[in-house]
Amino acid sequence: MEGKKLVDHEEKKLGDFIKSKLNRKLTLLFIIVAVVAPSSAVYYFYQISINLSENTTLQTTLMLQSIVIVIITLIAIDAGVIGYFVSRSISRPIKNLYEATKKIEQGEYDIKLDIKTGDEIQRLAEAFNKTTKVLSSLEKERQELDTAKTDFLSITSHELRSPMTPMKAQLQMLHQGYFGKLNKKQSESINIIARNADRLDNIIVDFLEISRIEAARLKFNFRKTDLIETVKNTVKFMDGFAKEKNINLVISLEKIPVIEVDPDRISQVLRNLINNAIKFSEENSKIEIASQQKNNHIEFSVKDYGCGLSYENQIRVFEPFYQVESASRRKHGGTGLGLAICRGIVESQKGKIWVESKEGKGSKFFFTIPLEPVRDIKPIRILFSRKTSIERKLKEEFKTMLGPLGINEFEELKKQNSLDEIKLIDYIEDLKINYIITDEIGEQFKNSIYEIYNDKKGVINDKKYTSETKVEDEVIKRN
Repeated sequence: MEGKKLVDHEEKKLGDFIKSKLNRKLTLLFIIVAVVAPSSAVYYFYQISINLSENTTLQTTLMLQSIVIVIITLIAIDAGVIGYFVSRSISRPIKNLYEATKKIEQGEYDIKLDIKTGDEIQRLAEAFNKTTKVLSSLEKERQELDTAKTDFLSITSHELRSPMTPMKAQLQMLHQGYFGKLNKKQSESINIIARNADRLDNIIVDFLEISRIEAARLKFNFRKTDLIETVKNTVKFMDGFAKEKNINLVISLEKIPVIEVDPDRISQVLRNLINNAIKFSEENSKIEIASQQKNNHIEFSVKDYGCGLSYENQIRVFEPFYQVESASRRKHGGTGLGLAICRGIVESQKGKIWVESKEGKGSKFFFTIPLEPVRDIKPIRILFSRKTSIERKLKEEFKTMLGPLGINEFEELKKQNSLDEIKLIDYIEDLKINYIITDEIGEQFKNSIYEIYNDKKGVINDKKYTSETKVEDEVIKRN
């Protein structure tokens, strides 16, 4: 039986091969019929028309010429129509394949091509269908894993926090001598336990926030708010922590309109940024907090004069659990969830958050919020995000757009600490101005950069970078 199956398989392959060869021969025959035959007919009738005898009447000559013209016209129409349909029968499957690949690029995997040409194009379409089926299955599994991960995180966080409240209450009662007087060592031990219980509770709260962000269940209580008062109150609250290191908090606020916003969320982001700035600032230094309106959004910034961040740390600082690799910084502790939560809050409102920094010169964190609140909250991926692959994707994009020269350009920009979104857009504009790349390639390059930094697929038509767009965005220009 196996031998018979093998023979049948070989016969099928042979049959497909013969059909393929036959298709080529039929195409060649069509070319002969559609091109050579009409040309021969035209030449034949032309010879008849010029070799008519002198005795032929004018009427007969005109009639023959008319017949020649009609025949030539019919042959031309026939050849044109046949050529159109044959060309379309070849180009349409290829066009369908191209359109299908564009949908794959946009993340649509439920695609099935129905191409019946009986040749290599059909076999290519069949292979394409098998590939999309596998990709579709993998995408569904990924979505199920994401949902399961978010649900697990949410449920686990709630269950962990449930016993924390009574445990902290009992510790507080024990420390206050409710169950009897404690000696010095017992009191110190209870303090240590209480501090760690508070830290654990804060971690659980952070996990709850992340689960809400990823499930698009983050709550925003929008109301008319004077953000200048919000900033002042937040800074006043953080001033007590700053005084422990004799750090001066300096406020620089421009006129901001009263808008609908959740002031608690704005204060939460500011507190986190100011707290980080205090941690990584030297004693007797200062921290500058500023805000200003820029077109259709409000921009906030927190600047410190501490140790600063390397380029690698700037790329990853908003990732969850990421700790800056430095012994002097690790002494501050923390889980690395604060900035990740800030990113989730800001991006849930279609804002942006980023950092500008130089090692030894301090850091400046920015974030923006829109003047109009975003009520339709979208899920934001925080855990297991693809931010770690930004540099690799940028390097690949440079190589694709600029060829071998792109790798050298990428490395040079990396040395200059210029691999952020806005600087790269300016760099591409310079390439266009100096005619190093065409406008079309430049636009493709810029949109690829936008996709990489905003973790999107297939957004070429969602937002195009042009000089006008850059003015509208009014994102701070980096040094």
